[in-house]
Amino acid sequence: MNKRSQRTFPKSQWIDVETRVAKKDRCCGCGVCAAMCPTGAIRMKFNANKEYRPFVDHDICINCGLCLCVCPDNTKTSIKVNKLFMETHPDLEKDKFLGPTLCCYVGYVSNEQDRLASASGGVLTAVLEELFESDEIDAVVLAGESNYRSTGRFFEAKLVTNIEGIRANRGSKYYPIAYSEVLKIIKSDDRRYAVVGIPCVTIAIRKAQLYNSHLRRNIRYILTPVCGHNVSALYTEYILRTNGIDPASVIRLTYRDKEGIPVANDYNLAVEYMNARGEIKIKRLGFHRSNVGKTWYTYMFGINKCLYCADFAGELSDASFADAWLDKYVKDVRGTSLIVVRNAKINGILQRMAKGGKVRLSPVSKDVVIAAHKKRFYQKKELIKGRIRWQKMFHKDFPDYGIRWSNVRLWQGLPENLQIWLHLHLSKWLYRHGVLVKLGTDRFLNLVDTPVRLAVSAITFIRGLFKCKR
Repeated sequence: MNKRSQRTFPKSQWIDVETRVAKKDRCCGCGVCAAMCPTGAIRMKFNANKEYRPFVDHDICINCGLCLCVCPDNTKTSIKVNKLFMETHPDLEKDKFLGPTLCCYVGYVSNEQDRLASASGGVLTAVLEELFESDEIDAVVLAGESNYRSTGRFFEAKLVTNIEGIRANRGSKYYPIAYSEVLKIIKSDDRRYAVVGIPCVTIAIRKAQLYNSHLRRNIRYILTPVCGHNVSALYTEYILRTNGIDPASVIRLTYRDKEGIPVANDYNLAVEYMNARGEIKIKRLGFHRSNVGKTWYTYMFGINKCLYCADFAGELSDASFADAWLDKYVKDVRGTSLIVVRNAKINGILQRMAKGGKVRLSPVSKDVVIAAHKKRFYQKKELIKGRIRWQKMFHKDFPDYGIRWSNVRLWQGLPENLQIWLHLHLSKWLYRHGVLVKLGTDRFLNLVDTPVRLAVSAITFIRGLFKCKR
């Protein structure tokens, strides 16, 4: 569209993701919209907070609305779960926490070195390798390394075509990843793919498959690591700077290093870097033994959209993979995986791998998976109701996201939600202005949480007085 024809669409009628989603801070940064744009009008770029956002060239945008149709924020494009998995299994049980579920397992890969090199029990990597070896797929899309000095990013979406590529990029990446460029490749060729992506990416790809036959045909499997929330790229930069490491000096980052850890959920962020004297060093920052964990689980540098996502388990994926954070398993520092299976073909592959001795698996109930991540499910399924209710007070057009929020009292979960919201937004603002690194995580949290606690105590006292008078 040229500038002359663009005048037929005033700003109030633009129906693109930048206008309707990103500018309202409801974008997860998956990049599927850019991959689907028929004119190439959308580009994914880092914003000031180093979160991926779609930027639309309205000179060539035709206002078709396809980008909105595939956006995870758009609740009008619905996916019928029963139809999605009907070919692979018609009798899935629907669980309010896990979504459609065929069966669940706990276990780990048999090879000791592979298990130690993986984020948890190594089962996700083993499944990808098995898909290659059994000629089920030709390529895998996953989060891989990027050259920070040339791209300004530590990680990006990668397309790998062999087992060596899978192993080189295994492990969790607590980093924003945009899938726009790799999805454009998938749309243009005839290879068979497995895609590894967090729940919001899975939702967007499933929506895109409704509109594009190449994506329906070429993407054979979507495998999902569970996700409590994602973070801005500033999270990693902040951790590095507060521990005396220049991000530009980093050679390699490993978020889930297991060397010398006391328990499985106190893994290391291992940083290989070059110091001022030109020496290559490795520093290991324990999740609970440094500011890595506290910065993470308090939602500092979080993505705002994550506060309004109810999908922890990747409910539209063929299988989901989680850590077994239960006392029974965390003592084994080598790591243990929980697997939620929805695709009968994946289930057959897992059983074949177990029979062949590649993995050690035991069936478990859904309750075991839920218990291992009860705090995240509470955030995703319960506290979200209060967050949506407060948004509805100020923005009547705010989406419901399929959540029944209207019966929730305004006070319910307010202290926790207010703290999360302040942690998420203030941390990025203070970091950009050069203050947060000097403050550090503990002082920042005290600065924010103390007035919140005092306000909550005062309101609780006042509410108590009113109740007494009644």
